[in-house]
Order: sequence, then C-alpha cells, then structure tokens
Amino acid sequence: MSYDVAGATFLAAATSAPELFVACVGTFITKGDIGIGTIVGSSVFNVLGIAAICGICTGMASPLDWWPITRDTFWYMVSILVLFGVLYDSKVNIYEAAGLLVFYVIYTIALALDRRIQGLFRKTDQERDMLTEDPLQREEEPIKSFKETLTSRPEPDDGIVKKIWWGIKYPAVVVLAITTPSARSILALSMLLAVIWISIISYFLTWFLTIVGYNIGIPDSIMGLTILAAGTSVPEVVSSYIVCRKGYGSMAMCNAIGSNTFDIFVCLGLPWIIMLLITKEDIVMHSTGLAITIGMLMVTALIVYACFLITKFVLGKFVGWTSLVVYIIFLAISIYIEMAMLGKVCDIESEEYSQYLDK
Repeated sequence: MSYDVAGATFLAAATSAPELFVACVGTFITKGDIGIGTIVGSSVFNVLGIAAICGICTGMASPLDWWPITRDTFWYMVSILVLFGVLYDSKVNIYEAAGLLVFYVIYTIALALDRRIQGLFRKTDQERDMLTEDPLQREEEPIKSFKETLTSRPEPDDGIVKKIWWGIKYPAVVVLAITTPSARSILALSMLLAVIWISIISYFLTWFLTIVGYNIGIPDSIMGLTILAAGTSVPEVVSSYIVCRKGYGSMAMCNAIGSNTFDIFVCLGLPWIIMLLITKEDIVMHSTGLAITIGMLMVTALIVYACFLITKFVLGKFVGWTSLVVYIIFLAISIYIEMAMLGKVCDIESEEYSQYLDK
C-alpha cells in the first residue's frame, strides 16, 4: 500500500473517531445540529487548518505528488455535492443516509484500484511511496514504559509554561497509562480502549458545549462549526504535522482530505441510518443555513487546490498563509449566515412558558 492511500484510508478513519462519536451524540442524545455542524466545521479545518499549520509551522517546503491530491480532492468534492443534495430540504430519509454509505464503499474500491486507475493518466512506479517498513521501528522518540510515564517530570531548566502544561496534563497521563496498555504489547486492546476513551471524552464535550451554547444563546451548529470542529480535528493536525515533518507531505494532505470524505460518508451516514431504522421517521435539521455553509466547502476546497496549482504542488508558506486567511473568512461568513437565518428558538425558561412551569 502506498503512503497516500494509507493516509486517505486507515489514518483518515483512525483520526476521525472524535467526529464519529460527536455525530452519534448529536443524532441519538442531544438531537441537534451539533453533529453536522462539527463535521462541516472540521472538514474546513482539516483542509485549510492543516494546510496552514503544515505550511507555516513545519519550517520546510514539502513537494507533493499531484495525483493523490487531485484524486482525494475530486472525491471530497463528490462527497460535498452528495451532502448538499441530502440536506437541501433540511431533511434526511433512509435512502439518502444509505446512499452516503454506498458512496464510501465506491470510494474505498476506487482507492483499492488506485494503481490501475493512475496508470490510465500517467506511468506509475510500483515501488515508489510504498509502505515497506514498520512505523513502530522508526520513531524519533521511543515509547515510554509504564514506570517511565508515571515518574516523568519536567526538566529543571524548562520554562514556566511547559511546567504548567505538565501539571495540567499529568492526571490524564496517569489515568491513560493505567487503563491503556502499550501499543507494542497488546495492539488490539490498546486500540479498543483508546476508542472507548475517545467516545467518553466526545460525549462529555458535546454535552458541555450544547449546554453552554444554549445558555449563552449560541446555536448548536455554530458551536460545532467553531470550537468542537477544531477540537475534534486535533488527531488530524497532530498526525499530519508529524508525517509532514518526516517528509511525507502527500500523506499529510491525503489524511486531511481523506478524513473529510470519511466524515461525510460514514460519520454522518452511519448514525443517520441507524436512527432512521429505529424511529422510522425522517431526521429534520433545525438549521436552515447549513446547506449554504456546505456549499461553501466546495469553494474552500477549490481555493486550496488552486494554491497547489500555483505553487506546482509544493506545501509551503504561500499555501499555509493563504489557507489561514481563507479559514478566518469562512468562519466569519458561516457564523453570520447561521445567526442571520436562525429562526425563533423555543426557550422553556421564558415568561411564555412560566404558567406551565408553575403548575
């Protein structure tokens, strides 16, 4: 398997776990738009935010292969068009939800046949960019043992910020070290427990932001587009930054774009189809501005691809700063649209309902 296909499939699916659980919580528990808002927001953050971070912060210009970027951008645009069609009427039926999963199966088959399809457009080197080494054997920092994890302390010459950060994260490090075995010993169990922890944290984070948004008058969709989108995209940012620093720029961007395709087809399609099979009723989206926001995803993807064309597929500071500016503009427009098109919200604590609460 090539690095770009691995980034677009396994790495993309693994780093999309937070979005999947947030979508499940938004569909089954809060029954709001925070799930779809998070998927849309993280899709933009994955493309623009990761391009900005890798382009600006890595300190190096990474040459990219044009084929995987073009391939994954094409499928990302297909997923955007499909999602726009699903949410155009602010309702989701079982055929539309099933269609999302069918499209992901087609996408996976296309990736499995990537070498053959690629051969129709250019000559391919079967050995180039192939995964031929064990990633666990080429780590710059070896995995610490249980004892080393618990007894690690900041160095005396470390700055105050680093010491404060160590104090904040140490309780979480201890809990995770106790409950999660090393990936070198029991890989399957380690992955299972990691997924369980992600689900627990995603559940509390989603509920917390839903309650906070209700109390301060911010819609679920906006909370998902901004705070929760950036938070759930942390795995994509970290993994893309690491592989980009190692010289695999194509893998980094394929992870970012491939995560978006997985988010739209699976993280939305799977919870929706389960909910529809249980309730036998169409799912209604409360936000009327999400369809417009989804249409803006196409524009952001085209802008990033245009930047790669201008730089001849080099991920550097030009792509990074352009992506950062476009991301800020996208957030401003999306928030304005959501607030401008927000209808009357039912507030059970208002005077209108006080007579019912007093009984």
